[in-house]
Amino acid sequence: MFVDIRGFTSLAEQMDPGQVAAQLNRFYDIASRAIFRYDGTLDKLVGDEVMAFFGAPLHADDHPKRALMTALKIMHEVKAVAAKDKIGVGIGISTGEAFVGNVGGKDVTDYTVLGDTVNVAARLQGAAGAGEILLAQETYVQVKTEFPQAIRRELELKGKSEPVVAWAMAG
Repeated sequence: MFVDIRGFTSLAEQMDPGQVAAQLNRFYDIASRAIFRYDGTLDKLVGDEVMAFFGAPLHADDHPKRALMTALKIMHEVKAVAAKDKIGVGIGISTGEAFVGNVGGKDVTDYTVLGDTVNVAARLQGAAGAGEILLAQETYVQVKTEFPQAIRRELELKGKSEPVVAWAMAG
């Protein structure tokens, strides 16, 4: 799962660095609390983006649902502070096989996930509008019974040779 603040560069241009840090810290707090609530692993905080994954290191059969519940919680919390912080987020979620473990060199390592499904989640996040969650097909198949309201889309994602089926949900 990738979560990104929409239009943050323009917002940050209008704030002093201390205000930027304060606003990012509020966003990071919202995202991290939601991720931990649903037993996700917070992978990275990069600029105005958060990366998380579910199902590792502790396995959970319902990890696609946990990711979606996290996304919905983040959207709800961001909307609650939107009047003050003037932010919206886009979220991308993809489910599939991935490398999970440490990468890096002799002096620095990072516990992370890698693979096509991770790249798809990142690209879906990039395609999501403010207030929108985009789910990869494999993710939606596993949650559609509980969340039938999603809208099917075919997207051209950077680096993908074929269009990708995604399911859009409002947060």
